[in-house]
Amino acid sequence: MVQDDYHCAPSVKLESWLMAGAAVMTAAFVAVVVFSPDSLIDEDWEIVDVCLAGHSEIASHDHATLRIFLDGSEVAIAADIGIDDATCDGMRGIHTHDETGKLHIETPWTMEAPVGAFFEIWGQTFNENQILNNVADEDSEVVMYVNDEVNDEYGSYAMQNNDVIEIYYRDKSD
Repeated sequence: MVQDDYHCAPSVKLESWLMAGAAVMTAAFVAVVVFSPDSLIDEDWEIVDVCLAGHSEIASHDHATLRIFLDGSEVAIAADIGIDDATCDGMRGIHTHDETGKLHIETPWTMEAPVGAFFEIWGQTFNENQILNNVADEDSEVVMYVNDEVNDEYGSYAMQNNDVIEIYYRDKSD
């Protein structure tokens, strides 16, 4: 019995279409994971792992001020975030001492201090779509200012000495 090309062609075409579809879907998945701001890959900030027993270990000591506003109301940032917590009997690389929003960036050597690293130490969420438990939608947005200028780096922004960082969750019409 001899098969002709007519009877084999539909299964070959179907297989080719399925392979092409699988390739496109794989490429799309990789693009989303690699290029998405909310990538599935967590940031790995060196400063999050810093734990200092005291001030004698500090080579770098900077400060930034963080203010958070939710629908016009300022949120208090607690005292002692990053001090004597579950992972450090001492001071984390970014911490607070009081409720003023003053962040202490203290490290054994110079290293970046991304805003997102503080939120990780605090155990809170911050990105371009969410601040604390407030998620942006069609009517609201998350906006970050650094020294009175809009900054779209969000959690990746490396804080500098004396920065004033203000994060707003607000109506888009504001």
